[in-house]
Amino acid sequence: MAGLMLILGGQPAAAGDKNPEVIPLIAVDSYATTALWTLVFVEYFIPEVDRRLAATGNYRIRWNKAFGGTIAKTRGVLDSLQYDLADLGIVTTPYHPDKVPFHNLPYATPLVTSDIGLAARTMSQLVDKYPVLAEQWRHHRLVFLTTAGSIDTYQVFTNYEVRTLDDFNGRKIAGVGLNLRLLTGLDASPVNSGISDWYNNLATGLIDGLIGWIEGSIAYRLYEVAPYMVDVRLGAVPTKSVVVNERTWGRLPQEVKTVLLEVAADYRDELARETDRRAARSTQQYLGFGGTILTLDDEQRRAWAMGLPNIAKEWADDMEERGMPGHDILRDYMDIMRANDQPIMRHWDRE
Repeated sequence: MAGLMLILGGQPAAAGDKNPEVIPLIAVDSYATTALWTLVFVEYFIPEVDRRLAATGNYRIRWNKAFGGTIAKTRGVLDSLQYDLADLGIVTTPYHPDKVPFHNLPYATPLVTSDIGLAARTMSQLVDKYPVLAEQWRHHRLVFLTTAGSIDTYQVFTNYEVRTLDDFNGRKIAGVGLNLRLLTGLDASPVNSGISDWYNNLATGLIDGLIGWIEGSIAYRLYEVAPYMVDVRLGAVPTKSVVVNERTWGRLPQEVKTVLLEVAADYRDELARETDRRAARSTQQYLGFGGTILTLDDEQRRAWAMGLPNIAKEWADDMEERGMPGHDILRDYMDIMRANDQPIMRHWDRE
């Protein structure tokens, strides 16, 4: 196995011992540390694990950071972990809607919350409550630690002014994967196009707008070709899960397991805080670069939500067909959002 080998045998070292047991771990993501979630993993998760283990002196991790495609290319992280090429890593769950369908839930409940911290914590809580959700990962020989996210909310960016939903009529709006469903209730033409193509597609008139997020608009200079951000707050979506290879997990000492679980939850929350900080800074940059923010009022936002098919019910029905309590999970998710006074435009579980 590429990862876990206990270098020093025998009993764990006592606290304060200068010779802790060394455990090599390969951490993987196809994205480089220029991606926010990977950056926070390197700058927060890894040092924090090291710090907590150093407090007892029993164990030390020797990290091999395999980011930016050195082991896994785009969409390949889950397989690299499942097939023993790495020990733990960050899986982008929208790439695997059939393998881990639970994680599609925030995509299926748009216009409910823009609180990425709340959304990520809620998804993790639901995995804790429903063991069958962790079994989705176990089926692929992976152990779930936490859900996390780095998109505060999806917005719409356009090269023309939008004041009402009617202004989308006949327009070509780009999105990726499940986001294209969000255009169903509009009289717009969905275009499947990834972020690396958005700038050129806007510049050449292939599209009129896109579903994206504010930090991405700065990172890819979209303000130059999409100077209008339609503040519709389609919702925060946790798209990352930190998981561990099952065989690696089985060989780890309990102390190390405990630290990894605790730090994973803290990483989730730190990533959410940094996402909010970046979003606030990116909003000011967008305005500073000449961008204009157009706000849709709640009447328009509610009309957008009510114009969609009940994609949440479709999600729940699909989960039920897979042998999981989809409707109960959906209800619990929405109950948590209601308990936290989120600006819900449609109560997806009550129809």
